[in-house]
Amino acid sequence: MAQSPQASGALRLFLLPQLRWAAGYSLVLNIALLAPSLYMLQVYDRVLVTRSVETLVMLTVITALTLLAYGLLDQTRSRLLTVAGMSLEQRFGPLLLQQAIVQSARQVPGASGELLRDLGQLRAFLSGPGVVGLFDAPWAVLYILLIGAFDWRLGAVALGAALLLLALTAANERRVRAGLSDTLADTRAAGRWAERSVANAEVVTALGMSQTLSQRWAGQTASVHDRSLAVNARTGLLTASTRTLRQLVQVLMMGLGAWLVIHEGASPGVMIATTIILGRALAPVEQLIAGWNALTEARLAFARLQQQLDRPAEGEVGTTLPRPSGRIQVEGLTHAAPESGRLLLRQASFEVAPGEIVAMVGNSGAGKTTLARLLVGVLRPSAGAVRLDGADIRQFDPQRLGAALGYLPQDVELFAGTVAQNIARFTEGEEPAHSAAVIAAAQAAGAHELILRLPQGYDTPVGEGGRRLSGGQRQRVALARALFGDPAVVVLDEPDASLDAEGEEALVGALQGLKARGATVITVTQRRRLLSVADKLVVLQNGQVERVATRQELQAQAAAGPGGAAGSARPAPATPLRGPAHPATPGAAA
Repeated sequence: MAQSPQASGALRLFLLPQLRWAAGYSLVLNIALLAPSLYMLQVYDRVLVTRSVETLVMLTVITALTLLAYGLLDQTRSRLLTVAGMSLEQRFGPLLLQQAIVQSARQVPGASGELLRDLGQLRAFLSGPGVVGLFDAPWAVLYILLIGAFDWRLGAVALGAALLLLALTAANERRVRAGLSDTLADTRAAGRWAERSVANAEVVTALGMSQTLSQRWAGQTASVHDRSLAVNARTGLLTASTRTLRQLVQVLMMGLGAWLVIHEGASPGVMIATTIILGRALAPVEQLIAGWNALTEARLAFARLQQQLDRPAEGEVGTTLPRPSGRIQVEGLTHAAPESGRLLLRQASFEVAPGEIVAMVGNSGAGKTTLARLLVGVLRPSAGAVRLDGADIRQFDPQRLGAALGYLPQDVELFAGTVAQNIARFTEGEEPAHSAAVIAAAQAAGAHELILRLPQGYDTPVGEGGRRLSGGQRQRVALARALFGDPAVVVLDEPDASLDAEGEEALVGALQGLKARGATVITVTQRRRLLSVADKLVVLQNGQVERVATRQELQAQAAAGPGGAAGSARPAPATPLRGPAHPATPGAAA
């Protein structure tokens, strides 16, 4: 696994230098925006009094150049923030996706599959107009001080208006925060429901569930709409109040300035300039309030991302262990469901030597798939350990361990790409050695001829999820993927579930080939054909290893017959094996 950022607050530390530059640009930009106000002040108080065309031309040129520089700096700041957002996504996107995949596989409670959405939302905020108001708002203090320099009474009006806006914003934050957080959570839940409905379109359509699921989604979105209306009503009230207050204060500022001109002898230029400066001071605050929902969403996304990045990284090892030879020791392995705490596997223990083929059998819910996932490190045990060559698999670097493992899950899933890319696990290498390794894996899986019959052979696109291939073809390509790179340990979960007779014979040949080269094979199966090549049988029942039997013990039990000691040790379970005939051992029928 890629190394995670070492320090807590990695996201903040990454953004801070770039945001400091943006803040510096904002200072210069806000000073430059004083140019129109000062220009108007000079025109009213100097040009119109002296009727000096030269002064007017000089002031106009200086102001124009200042505004030109403002435009260039504003573009630079926007580009800087956009690049910051893109850099953020490039820097943390792969790591977050990696962590989301691992946590989802580990069934970690609270693991989010929407981390990349949060990252994209944060990037969009940094690239959008809302962040500009965030950088410009603090410089309102500069404008208020300048207004106060003209006259303390004008400054007091400006300060009062700013404080009132801040109070309204703080009150809105308290009222909206919880409601907006709940709205976002409901929106995400509705989105996940829709995604899963589309992902399972085949069964949804076949069972006539599309209308029911659509209505359920509509009910979820209706709840979202109700919450959104309440939140938007509060935010809209604040936005309207802010705009009204801004216009009202500008009128009061103009009126006070006129009063000062009449009674205090102030210049008309001060009256006009302070009114414009006040509008400029309040504009970023108004912009922030108008985009408050986007700002709140970005803050929540930042908090979720930071929390995720601050978690201890899994898989970081100091010492790189050598590639395992395949000797497996399962020691008191126990695993509980993360959400319910129900024990799925209890105190499982057995050993597998390199070159052995082990078949795991048992009724549905016996714990076979859970044990298979634990053996390859997909799940982490609640207690006990899986050891490879004497070392806990958690001591191996996940990337190096993954290259030494082959795994075929019960639910086969291919990725959009070619057959060759899926077999190669989307790794790249120098040609022709890389292609030779892909073909070798397909030949080891007995899938080479099948792949050559595809329209474009190894370069045939499989489509999203492998939908362009049949179930049996997907399973055989996935078996080739499991065998890519000559793994030392191969774990297969129901590898024959979608295979025809030809595919089953190819699978048996693949198992025999793995045994011949000394690989360790553990397969979950219920078919006699695969059991016939197994060296050892592990019988699971109710999450416990009920029995571990070698081939010699099975043969001895078969010779003893049903009435023998081995056969009478335990009655045969009701669920028979799939296949043309039942095995002689009652344990194998579990």
